Amino acid sequence: MGESTLSPSLNYVSDANAMILGVGLMGQHLATHVVDWLGLKKLVLVDYSPTISVGAEKMALADFAAALQVASATPTEVVAETVNITSEEEVRDLFVRHPGMHYLQHTAGISPMPLTPPEDLTKEVIMGACEVNLWGAHNVLKQGVKHGGFAPHARGVIILSTSATVGAEGRASAAYEESKGGLLNLLKLQSRHFAEEHQLILNGLAPSPLRGPMAAQNEVAAGRLQAVEDAMPLGELTQPKHIAAATMFFWAKECWCVGEVLTTDGGYTKHKPIYGALPG
Repeated sequence: MGESTLSPSLNYVSDANAMILGVGLMGQHLATHVVDWLGLKKLVLVDYSPTISVGAEKMALADFAAALQVASATPTEVVAETVNITSEEEVRDLFVRHPGMHYLQHTAGISPMPLTPPEDLTKEVIMGACEVNLWGAHNVLKQGVKHGGFAPHARGVIILSTSATVGAEGRASAAYEESKGGLLNLLKLQSRHFAEEHQLILNGLAPSPLRGPMAAQNEVAAGRLQAVEDAMPLGELTQPKHIAAATMFFWAKECWCVGEVLTTDGGYTKHKPIYGALPG
């Protein structure tokens, strides 16, 4: 049978505004493509640091935004914002400056003291991860709905990141995983409220680890990523393009999901059945 060229079309808001919080690997890939994919009116790139890592090089966030605007095939305004997402005042002012967002991708987060046993972590480490990963996302939603940050029926995607492996291996950062567990509950338990009360449609993505420039420079992290890749049913690590594709699905008008979390991990966390005699 031949391969079909037909596919269902997905539809999006025209002349829309989008915001990406956290301009790392995932945020950069989406930012590089989404301007032309959606024909955006405005794209706001938000990061804690004014300097980001692009491949193996350091680059000013403002320069990255300017380069995207120049390269765009559409007359899109691309804006760089340096914001601490744990600050109510800074996030409030962000939405006052950039109201009416139609699309949101939230990837911001920290992973302190990876590969450290949980009994060796301090209160400061645990609470610090919760402040950024849980309260930071909560704060973005809070300030957005209170200060006109979201257009009617806006669609947001919260990246739970390596939470795909939480409970499956427990080898990342315990502080990160515990805080992301709270974020998972925020998404699943409050998403109907945000949809009914504020016309904000929220869903989440839980990808397995990606190979970035920082991991490649760390022998332990690089070894862990290689072990994950070796066990991937689809044969390779999750890549930013997979996250972008899943985000675009959740952003589409035809997506009929609220509070769902899509595990985007190439099957890594799925049960591996054993047939025949058991080993040993």
